[in-house]
Amino acid sequence: MREVCGRSSTFGRSVWRPAIRILCLVRPYVPAMVAAIALSLLASGLKGAIAWLTKPVINYVFVEGKREYLLALPAGVFVIYILRSIADCSQAYLMADAGLKLVRDLRNRLFENLLAMPVSRALTWKSGDIISRQLMDVALFGHILSDSFSVFLVEFPTVIVLVCVALYRRWDISVLSLIVLPLIGLGTRTFGRLVKRRRMVVQEFLSRITHRMNEAYAGLKIIKIFGMATGKVMQFKEENNKVCHQNSRVVLFKQGTRFFIDLVSGSAVCLIIGWGGWLITEGRMTTGDLFSVIVSLGMLFTPLKRLGSAYNILQESIVVLERIEDYLSVDAERLKGRPVAPLRNSLRLERVLFRYPGAPEPAVRDLDLEFPAGKMTAIVGPSGAGKSTLVDLIAGFVVPGKGRILWDGLDLRGLDLEALRSMIGLVTQEVVLFSDTIRENIAAARPGATDEEITRAAIAAGAHEFIMRLPMGYDTVLDERGLNLSGGQRQRIAMARAILKDPPLLILDEATSSLDTVSEQAVQQAILRLKSGRTTLIVTHRLNMIQHADQIVVLDRGKIAAKGSHEELLAASNLYQELFEPYQKKGYIIPGNSS
Repeated sequence: MREVCGRSSTFGRSVWRPAIRILCLVRPYVPAMVAAIALSLLASGLKGAIAWLTKPVINYVFVEGKREYLLALPAGVFVIYILRSIADCSQAYLMADAGLKLVRDLRNRLFENLLAMPVSRALTWKSGDIISRQLMDVALFGHILSDSFSVFLVEFPTVIVLVCVALYRRWDISVLSLIVLPLIGLGTRTFGRLVKRRRMVVQEFLSRITHRMNEAYAGLKIIKIFGMATGKVMQFKEENNKVCHQNSRVVLFKQGTRFFIDLVSGSAVCLIIGWGGWLITEGRMTTGDLFSVIVSLGMLFTPLKRLGSAYNILQESIVVLERIEDYLSVDAERLKGRPVAPLRNSLRLERVLFRYPGAPEPAVRDLDLEFPAGKMTAIVGPSGAGKSTLVDLIAGFVVPGKGRILWDGLDLRGLDLEALRSMIGLVTQEVVLFSDTIRENIAAARPGATDEEITRAAIAAGAHEFIMRLPMGYDTVLDERGLNLSGGQRQRIAMARAILKDPPLLILDEATSSLDTVSEQAVQQAILRLKSGRTTLIVTHRLNMIQHADQIVVLDRGKIAAKGSHEELLAASNLYQELFEPYQKKGYIIPGNSS
């Protein structure tokens, strides 16, 4: 969110800037807020009426004992209380409802922004930090309307009305007591700043423990098999204790605000009683006047305390707002550009360099590489050689720091990314399946595909048989990440998804790593059928997958170490021989046989 209501986010640093930024966010809920403001003004006026009626009640009923007022005045006070309560509750409901809608809409925007931002930018955040911003930060920010704004709308006009009543009754006593207001304002602001600083720390630690929980769930098997549970629990407890400690400081400073206001208010009441009592003994003031002033100012200090608490909530919300704005300020990925046609000649990398943020060395450097259209290219190399980075570059997930990637001579940076990606089928080692039916997971590649087409794709990927053995067949709903299937089954569904898409460019990034021998052979046959007439890029450690490749590229430390056919690399590349040796010993590949 680079701009706030049309102004640069660098606009001012005044105390009003946060309120302006918040008001810009709540603009869609203005009708409800206008109604709430009207109701709050009504409630404030009714509170002033109660203070106003104190004088006739004291003088006519308690001092003079006039019977004709004995029923009318209490009945009038009762009606005013009921009307005030209706106005208060109605405005509170309207503000709470607006707050819930604000939370809903902000979460929608954050989720849309997550899917719109570049992959490279999204990966700079931890998953727990993203979840914390979308759930906890937004929920806390929603309290602005339901708690903070609601209090400001009701209590600020109430303070004005009660001050006017007190000044009208006895301006001298009222002025004497109101000299403490600047002290209240100064104290509230000081404590509010302390609350804001502590809330910032709390939100950071909340992001950490959210990440720890997500990390523990994803790595539960590893944690158990390596006996890491005790260490992980201690780590979580340590960070959770920090959250608790910092939250207790937030509460302490909030209560410090209330205590300070009570202290100052108590001093003001003492002044009123002392000075007012002396005026009554001198006959210069009636008892009704004094009690009217006391009630007005007594009712005044309660909303002042609530305003102080609301100010603290506002300070907390500003911290959250800054975290949300930081997330929303990320520019959406550039998708539109020049039209893209299916690959006819080649996909070429020219002097490409890419470095991950904070990494000491580039992931790939000085890459000059060509993938001929309609041919199959295999990419091999040790872990960390840059193979998966190469895939991300081709798919436009990351952008080269230097060099160009050319699709039939056109730089990817100027092309329509949506159209480009529609021509790419991608199957990765880490299979991503969604909590939908198997049918929907496969059809995600081509919405609107018929059941027959989905079945053909599953058969080609070797997935049809095990799918039909499931209780609900293709209508089986997958658990989170498809964990109710084996790794090989998940990978075959991902393969079926890519086959259904029938893309001009097929990228298989360790796509057979989780398959058993029988399944791998079935998928290999599917790959051989698929590669006909399309450009295929296979990234693999399993060298028995690549003998049918038209060219093999060996990467090492981000550079091309060797390039050629299987036989040429066996003869000329020591690194390729090292990668190949385990398979040669096991008899998986016969050297020199490319059939």
